[in-house]
Amino acid sequence: MGRFRTEKDHDYFKVVDDAINAYTWAAVVKLQERGVVGDVLGPVGQGKEAKLVLAKDREGRYIALKIFYPVPVRFVKSRHGYILGDPRFRGVKISDQLHLVELWCRKEFGNLARAYEAGVRVPRPRGFLRNVLVMDFIGEGNTPAPLLHEVGLEGLDDPEAVFLEVVKNLEKTYIAAGLVHGDLSPFNILYDGEAPWIIDWGSAVRRGHPRELELLRRDVERVLEFFGNPVDPSHLFKRLVERGSAKGKIEVDEEGWLLVGGKRILE
Repeated sequence: MGRFRTEKDHDYFKVVDDAINAYTWAAVVKLQERGVVGDVLGPVGQGKEAKLVLAKDREGRYIALKIFYPVPVRFVKSRHGYILGDPRFRGVKISDQLHLVELWCRKEFGNLARAYEAGVRVPRPRGFLRNVLVMDFIGEGNTPAPLLHEVGLEGLDDPEAVFLEVVKNLEKTYIAAGLVHGDLSPFNILYDGEAPWIIDWGSAVRRGHPRELELLRRDVERVLEFFGNPVDPSHLFKRLVERGSAKGKIEVDEEGWLLVGGKRILE
C-alpha cells in the first residue's frame, strides 16, 4: 500500500477529483489514519448528490467511498420530505446545509447497517466521517456492477429469479430491518450477474414515520413496474403491511424467505 495522503496533498487530490474540496479530503485522510481506508484510486460513478470513489482497504480489497457533495442547496430541498418526522433530525435547522449533509451521511450509514444486520443484500458498511461513507465495493475487479436499469429486463438470464430476490429483500427491509427504503427502483439496485444488491439508503425511514405507507407503496409499484407487474402491486403492498403487523415468531427458511405464520409472502 502507498503512503497515507495528507490534507496538503493538493496535487494528488486534484488527480483523484478536482470537485472534492479540502473539507472532504480531510475526512478521507482521517479515515485512512483510522485504518478504514487504504489507497484512494479515483472516481467510478457520479450522481446528483454524491460521487462514488474507488479505494482499497488495508488488505488491498476494493471498497467504495460514497462522497456527498458539501452544501448543495438542491440537496436540502429534495430531502426535506424525508427529514420531517424522523427523530434523528429533530431540532436540525434546515438552513444549516453542511451540518445537514453530514447528518444525511450518518443516516445513510445507519440505515445501511440496519439493513445489513437484518440480512438484506446490501454492500457491507465499513464506516463514515463527515460527508464520506465507506462500504464494500460491488463489482467485477475494479469495475462497478451495473444498475438493474442499465441491464434491463431483457439482459437478465432469469428475470423471475431476480424478481423474487428483490421481493425477498424488500420484505426483509420492511419486516426484519423495520425500514422503508423510500426510493427503491431499478436505478437503486445493482446487478452483479447473479443477484441484485440494494443501494442508496439515505432516503430510508423507520417504520412509524408519517410517510411510511406512502413510500412503501411507491417502492412496491416501481419495482413491480420494471418486472412487468408479475403480481398485483396493491396485493403485494397489502401483504407486506399485514405481515409487518403480524404477531408471533418470524423465521427464515433455507432459501432466505421470511416465514410469517409459517408462510412466504407470495404463497
